[in-house]
Amino acid sequence: MTSIDIVLSRLVNSYRYNQIISIHEFRNCHSERSEESLAKPSSTRRMRVLKQVQGSFVAGDKKYTLRVYGQLLYATNCNYVPENLSPIMNRSNGALSGSGTYSITYNLPYRFYKFMAKYPMVEISDKAQIRLAMIEFYYQVKDVSAVCRSFRISRKSFYKWIRRYEKSGKKLSVLENQSQAPKKRRGVELTFAVEMNIKHLREKYIRLSKTKLQILYKRIHKAYISQHHIQHVIEKYSLYYDKALADRIRAKKDKHRGAKRVRINEVNPRDYLTEDKPFLFACDTIVLYLPYGIKRYILTAIEWEKKIAYARCYKNKSSLSTFDFLLRLQALVDGKIAAVLSDNGSEFAKYFEEACRRLKILHLFTRIKTPKDNPVDERFNRTVQEEFMQTDEYFESYLAYDSLIAANQRLMEWLLFYNFERPHQTLKYKTPIEWYNSYKLNEVSPMYPFT
Repeated sequence: MTSIDIVLSRLVNSYRYNQIISIHEFRNCHSERSEESLAKPSSTRRMRVLKQVQGSFVAGDKKYTLRVYGQLLYATNCNYVPENLSPIMNRSNGALSGSGTYSITYNLPYRFYKFMAKYPMVEISDKAQIRLAMIEFYYQVKDVSAVCRSFRISRKSFYKWIRRYEKSGKKLSVLENQSQAPKKRRGVELTFAVEMNIKHLREKYIRLSKTKLQILYKRIHKAYISQHHIQHVIEKYSLYYDKALADRIRAKKDKHRGAKRVRINEVNPRDYLTEDKPFLFACDTIVLYLPYGIKRYILTAIEWEKKIAYARCYKNKSSLSTFDFLLRLQALVDGKIAAVLSDNGSEFAKYFEEACRRLKILHLFTRIKTPKDNPVDERFNRTVQEEFMQTDEYFESYLAYDSLIAANQRLMEWLLFYNFERPHQTLKYKTPIEWYNSYKLNEVSPMYPFT
């Protein structure tokens, strides 16, 4: 007789189910039941799973693997085959029709949806998983002191979380950090008469600022009004001189609202470097003013520790220019950039940020009007101006051309000298490539020139 052993491995999506288990072994199905009872759906064995599971089926002397997606698997004997398993399982002997990986679909019973509504199995954060593990550990040992010592928390915190967990009916979502925002926020308290006075004053002097309107209101109505209240009335009634411009500014602010920038002073740059991506480049822009009102821009980048540098000339400093610069820099180091650091200029937005997102490069920012947050590239900018621009007699004339090919060629020749020949005091008078290769003895640098 054919026997089937089902072994389900690792149930995921909830911390308390993260363990290796072996359940529902069905052996000698035909010897235990009659064929009439086997053909009935009531004889179906059921097992509840949470997400993605793997089953190992042994039929005779052959072993097959079935991958199942979903929340419920109907596991049965050899004769009764659920409708969703019929395409891949033979009804006559219960063996799978072929080896390999299969994906099946099926309808879930109503009681399952009721269970999921009461106990939703949602993804939880790492902190919530630790709290859940703490509570499960307490259920095993029944010793609060041991739990607090093991998880290094106070008894007050432990009782807070277990009380919240049990009071909610053991819902995992309550173990997440709750919002600390005030439940009742302070609102604007303005009487209708004062609001109308501000509205009429703004309509009469539509181009005056809030500060000037505040002074005029005090002169006319002999009462003090804050600039915040004036701004509230302006926004409420849309009292702008150029409404289209105001709408664009407001839309731009709403677009970037909530997206917190990662500042370099808040993190340690070393934390983002790995063996696969060992580079963190600091970027900046040099603005050059030439005769007859001509402006040119040099985008510069230098590695935070290894001092490997790159630069290129452009006619403008739009985000398309920095987008092109980042792609060239990424190709130069064989796609090993972990993060880039820049200031808050507009050239490092839009297309540049989109390139960082697609290339999976973290974009770090300096603080506003704080160039000392990017000292490495600021010093490199000075080196470019002193050791290259002031000594090269042809570079400035090449910048005036419509095509910057010749200027970029002169700049690239100096960059080869900078990276491969020039000693650096911060690198113990080694070149950047020598310093980088000293930590990569068995790897040729991706920036090494071809001969």
